[in-house]
Amino acid sequence: MRYSFASLMARCWFTMISEFKKQSLDNLKQDFSGRTFVGEYIGHPDCQHLVKYPRESIVFYAVVNNLSKKICHLPEETLAMLKKYKLDAVRMQTLGVYNDYDHMCDDLQAEFERVSGLSISEEEEGTVIYFILRHREDPKQDQVLSLGKLKTLEYRLFRKMREKLRDFASYSTNASSDILIERFIK
Repeated sequence: MRYSFASLMARCWFTMISEFKKQSLDNLKQDFSGRTFVGEYIGHPDCQHLVKYPRESIVFYAVVNNLSKKICHLPEETLAMLKKYKLDAVRMQTLGVYNDYDHMCDDLQAEFERVSGLSISEEEEGTVIYFILRHREDPKQDQVLSLGKLKTLEYRLFRKMREKLRDFASYSTNASSDILIERFIK
C-alpha cells in the first residue's frame, strides 16, 4: 500500500513520540506550542532521495517561533530542546567567530570546498550553515541572521541527473525514445 509523503512523515513522528510518558508528552506539547520545528524526513524507501539512510526518522535542524520576526532560534537553543526529548538533530560544529569580513569569506570558501569535495557516503547531502550575530556584552541579544545549506558536489550532480531523467521519463512515455548516456573524456 502506498502512502502520501505527509502520512508517512506523520506516522514516523507518532512512532517517535509513542514511547514518551505522559509528563514528557505534555512538556513536548508545551515546548512545541507556537513553534515550528524544521527537519528532514529520512529513511523511508519510497521517499529516498539520493542518500540511503539506515533508519527512518526526522532529523531536525531549526526551531522557529511562529509569531517572531527572528529567523529561528540559536542553534545551541535548538539542540538543547531536541536533546531534552532525545529527538534526532544534525551535528553542530562552530566554523569560527569573525570580526573580519575577508577572514570569514576565506573560511566560508574553504568550508564550501571541503563539503563540495566529500561524497554522499561521508557527508550525506551536505551541511547547514548558520550566520549568527553574537553580541559581545549581552548574549540574550544574539540572533540568527541567515541559514543555508552547502551540498556536496556529488549530491548536486546526482540530483540534477535524477531530475533530468525524471523529466525525460515523463516525456518518453508520450514518445518512443531511449536514453543514451555518454561519457566524454578529456
